[in-house]
Amino acid sequence: MLDRLTGKPVHATIHFIACTGLAFGLPWSKIPLSLATALLLLNLLIAGDFKSYWQRWTTNSLLKWLLLYLFIEWCSLMWTSDFNYALHDLRVKLPLVIIPLVMVAFPFKNPKAVPALVCIFLGMLTLTSVINMGFYFQWWGNKQYADIRGLSLFGSHIRYALLVVMGIVFSVSWLVRKFPFRIIPLLLISWWLFYLYYSQVVAGYSAFLSVVVIGLLVLLRNIQNKTKRIVLLICFVVPSVFFVRNMVVILQPIPHKVTLEALPEKTINGNYYTRDIQTMRWENGYPIIAQICETEIEPAWNKVSSIDYQSGRDKKGNPLKLTLWRFLASKGLPKDSLGMSQLSQQEIAWIENGTASILFTKGGLKARLYSIQNQLENHDDPNGHSLLQRLFYWKAATAIISENWVFGVGAGDVEEAFQTYYTKTNSQLQPENRKRAHNQFLTSWVTSGIFGFCAFILLWLVQWRFAWKNRAIEWLCFIGICLSSFLSEDTIETQVGLTFVAFFFGLFAANTVVPAKKAAKDGTLTQI
Repeated sequence: MLDRLTGKPVHATIHFIACTGLAFGLPWSKIPLSLATALLLLNLLIAGDFKSYWQRWTTNSLLKWLLLYLFIEWCSLMWTSDFNYALHDLRVKLPLVIIPLVMVAFPFKNPKAVPALVCIFLGMLTLTSVINMGFYFQWWGNKQYADIRGLSLFGSHIRYALLVVMGIVFSVSWLVRKFPFRIIPLLLISWWLFYLYYSQVVAGYSAFLSVVVIGLLVLLRNIQNKTKRIVLLICFVVPSVFFVRNMVVILQPIPHKVTLEALPEKTINGNYYTRDIQTMRWENGYPIIAQICETEIEPAWNKVSSIDYQSGRDKKGNPLKLTLWRFLASKGLPKDSLGMSQLSQQEIAWIENGTASILFTKGGLKARLYSIQNQLENHDDPNGHSLLQRLFYWKAATAIISENWVFGVGAGDVEEAFQTYYTKTNSQLQPENRKRAHNQFLTSWVTSGIFGFCAFILLWLVQWRFAWKNRAIEWLCFIGICLSSFLSEDTIETQVGLTFVAFFFGLFAANTVVPAKKAAKDGTLTQI
């Protein structure tokens, strides 16, 4: 309509602006995501070229698979009882329909449009990641963060890690395609690898691993020489074996470094220690509830901290003195005035923030593995431990599926089904930790049964086949990132995760146009 009135491609411009809002908002804020989605839909309706829309929609097989999955899930509303929650779920999922529909209806005619969107995404991701690091390490500001999750100021640390991996993918693509200013992607890749390593987000590590494996598969496909293939495989497998071996070693229980019988009965000041053998736990090979002299440690702590020793809580909400005991134990120090004198100002700040072990202060993958190892070793209480909680979530999901495996419980009753299970089984999880599956595959099955689960799987298998056939490496990596995240998160049950999937799905589905035969002939990958 506006095009006819002005004689200019107004709607194409508005469409690009709305897509810019999505690329801009993903690393930053939910607000531009909502506004951009609304603008996409409004522009589509005002343009009113429904004949061409219908033609593009009906000829895009990927869009059909997406709509089939959503249709099956929304059909589950017929046997749901909580329509308020169902309507909420429907409203949350609308961008997964709107964004791909609009992007398929409005494929970019300007070949520079998609690279421009990618650059906008990379630029905003760079800015927000620098801000995150700056505040966390106090390059600016003086706020202390309770844990590494404070590294993500703009939303979920898990979703942000997926965006970082996607940024790495596009930066590598920049290098491979030999675009100008190649120093920029080199710097970006280095920065984001450091960011990803330090963030300790397991979902980010697994997403990056999936990208590496996909890259290896693509390289093997493109290398015709058998010897070179074997050399490449060896170069990948050997380091992988050593890496996995080191991970397994770290995850093993740490042997006790002292015996309780060998511990002294008194402090250097002559005061008696207390200990609790019945509930003894260990940290880094040292006993936690041992060598405790509260008459010494309480005044020593209160001299250096504003958080009261007896009644105070750290910034994670745990009793301060328990965090202090555990941290001192991790260093092999007694819980008395002598142990307190060995703590630096930085270590005191860590304890106040809720860091319970010196092992968790090292940062990176090793610190995360130590955290997992500690959870596995002390598995009596799952609360506050992400891995153990997920095991409870998956157990709950499989139990619900076993009773409703054909049709599921319905989109509106998912939350109620989980809460009912936790109550019925007297779950160890505290009420605030009783959550859904944290696995998108299980959530799909719980929601709409075997039919919804199969449709969801087929949606991604068809994408993979199409992307592989067209040598669309960026698309393949996107699929790998999504599938890896689905194993540990309900990615498309949140706005940022859902918009991430919808935006890039629509971008690839609408603008990947290189035919398979042409790609095989000239070796091109994809237009994106």
